[in-house]
Amino acid sequence: MKIISWVKALALSVVLAGTAHAAGPYPSRPVLVVVGYSPGGATDSYARVYAQKLGEKLGQPFIVENRPGAGGNIAATAIAQASGDGYTILMAANYLAINAALNLNKYDFEKDLTPIALIASNPNLLVVPESSPIKSVSDLIAAAKQKDSHLTFGSPGTGGSVHMAGELFKATAGVDLTHVPYRGISPAEVDLMAGRIDLMFGNISTALPLVESKRLRAIAVTGKRRVAALPNIPTLDESGLKGFDVEATFLLVAPATTPPEIVTRLSATVEEITKDASVQKFIAALYADPRYGGSDEAKAYLRSEFKKWQSVVQTTGLKVEN
Repeated sequence: MKIISWVKALALSVVLAGTAHAAGPYPSRPVLVVVGYSPGGATDSYARVYAQKLGEKLGQPFIVENRPGAGGNIAATAIAQASGDGYTILMAANYLAINAALNLNKYDFEKDLTPIALIASNPNLLVVPESSPIKSVSDLIAAAKQKDSHLTFGSPGTGGSVHMAGELFKATAGVDLTHVPYRGISPAEVDLMAGRIDLMFGNISTALPLVESKRLRAIAVTGKRRVAALPNIPTLDESGLKGFDVEATFLLVAPATTPPEIVTRLSATVEEITKDASVQKFIAALYADPRYGGSDEAKAYLRSEFKKWQSVVQTTGLKVEN
């Protein structure tokens, strides 16, 4: 009888210990930060810096894992289906809303994901190979309107701001360009520099260094204002495409079932990190502007992006496939 009682007591202690551990402070073990693109792009860069800082502040490793493909949707779908325990999160961008407007998502970004915090925004840069005869937006439009023109533009995948800037350009300029999706920004830039594709609305953080090293030529900025590092390069709006405004915005998200207290803690920590002087310098080096806002602000931003791109899709009749 004493042995049975001892066994029961031991079993109970194990259960209570497990319960106490499960209810302990978050995080109590490593956290996985998933990225929907290959290494080397802006999304990956943000993930690695914020993972390091989150680990330093919260006392557990935040480990980056790249799951590229389908314009970020392979990773986003995995997060939407993951356990909402706070140990798997996603470094994402506004492709979450853009892909929803294109009906490409296999999940509902509002119901299946919980935004944690906004991080930063930057415009894209319309670039061509340095050897290209195209030197302005008017040159590009004229070349695209030539008979038997087969100009191609690359992107790191369907549905992101790099791709959609090209689709919006086609619609507003009234030209035809062929989209060539890659599994990341780096292979797209390699082919662009080699002249295997004709142009790209590339993320400025990776495109601008290639412009400065004379391997690519900048034609225009996709945002509402010029970039300080390229004061002589006009916006697309200034170049005749009135109202053209496309930016990439980066944010952290989690599965929708993640406990609110974990989301709140991560949100507050991300804001601390973004205000850190070294991180501000890192964001500036990517030619981006910091964005502040927790879960509610990030949700509102994604809804506004969805409405914006849904309107573009409805107006242009745009249909794309992953």
